[in-house]
Amino acid sequence: MKSHWITTILVGSITMAGVWMPFVPAAEVQHVQYGSTVTLGCNLSYIYDTTWFKHHHDLTPTVVLCASLREGQAVKGCQLSPRFSVGLMNRSLALSITSVEETDLGLYYCVANVDSRLTVGRGTMLQVSSPGPSWFLFPHWYCVVVGFGVLSMVLAVCITHCKAK
Repeated sequence: MKSHWITTILVGSITMAGVWMPFVPAAEVQHVQYGSTVTLGCNLSYIYDTTWFKHHHDLTPTVVLCASLREGQAVKGCQLSPRFSVGLMNRSLALSITSVEETDLGLYYCVANVDSRLTVGRGTMLQVSSPGPSWFLFPHWYCVVVGFGVLSMVLAVCITHCKAK
């Protein structure tokens, strides 16, 4: 009986830890260094006019580039900055960012009007490369520390509760 109760709390704590640290499972992560150039692919066909959005934390998504294919060439309609450009890559309209800055970090995704429906393409989370090994990223360690903290707290309550009986 006690082990079932502890297992239930453990699974619940792990689930709650996942809620505390949300992530975008469908987005790929691309690491960059400041000042470099990065190209983000879109998995929607270039036959559709494409709009690129950037979403940074709790801010409203921002249109960074509108593009279309005219006479075989990628053409910009609107652009947030002259550092943003469009090109053809894997049969889609890809977004390129030159001289990456801190304000460029965030989630980028493409949107197109496909058969009278807005379709959102695969997202790319743009993050700065860490100077250390790739496995030593702060958000991962933060999740582990918070998870173990919650687990320790729950176990302390369980042990205290069991000893009080």
